[in-house]
Amino acid sequence: MSATTTGSRALPASQRRQEFQRNVNLARELAWTQFKLKYTGSVLGYLWSLVKPLILFSIMYTIFVVLFHQRAHEFALQLLVGIVVFTFFTDCVGAGMSSIAANGNLIRKAFFPRSILVIASSLTAAMTFVINMTLIVVIAAPLGHLSLGLRSLAVVPLVLELYVLALGLSLLLASLFVFYRDLGHIWEIFSQVLFYGSAVVYPATLVPARWTGIFFINPMAQIIEDVRHALVVPDAPWTAIYVGAKIAIPIFLTVALLAGGLVVFRRLTPVFAENL
Repeated sequence: MSATTTGSRALPASQRRQEFQRNVNLARELAWTQFKLKYTGSVLGYLWSLVKPLILFSIMYTIFVVLFHQRAHEFALQLLVGIVVFTFFTDCVGAGMSSIAANGNLIRKAFFPRSILVIASSLTAAMTFVINMTLIVVIAAPLGHLSLGLRSLAVVPLVLELYVLALGLSLLLASLFVFYRDLGHIWEIFSQVLFYGSAVVYPATLVPARWTGIFFINPMAQIIEDVRHALVVPDAPWTAIYVGAKIAIPIFLTVALLAGGLVVFRRLTPVFAENL
């Protein structure tokens, strides 16, 4: 593996560009194929990707609005946005975690950068996320339920931060899942805890002031609340102001997780085939 990598680095720039383009094309084709196969044979097809967050939204709306009378401004839309963002994160990480272990035959028979499998699974989840978010904007904006402005442009870097966070965790878990299958069960439990710890089902304004700094260290809480501020309600806590300099902490953790995921993935890649 190291010899191949060294040889690849010694290639002329034109050949490196061609190799990079081939890898990009492979990731795109795998992502699109996985997206189509995901809904092949089902009656509702793509609609299932809408049904899942909508069912969760209906349950949480009933609990917090109907039963507990939550009356935060545009709470329903804040809840829906939070669920769609969090669903992408869990779908991306869940699919990425199993992407290496589920493709043992392909890994043993063909040579290509193994990270492409993780990237392709993340792109498949990203397709669903982009469509769902687009539908929210297209439907809610004409009805006057969105508060769009210049700050809405912040959604672009926020989605990039979300993708980097999900990809970093996917690379880390995918490499470890090959050796420790218990991670699948651990991730299910952890994602449930993270769901309630990231202000998905309640506004961050309900978090006591003394805990706000600690709360927004969680990158998912920071991303979800900032997306709400950018699209739904201007008075949602904008963490760059609400927490001040501490906005750097979740961003640092996101980048560190990606770097750590890449390091672990690269070190374990040479022994994937013999353990699958």
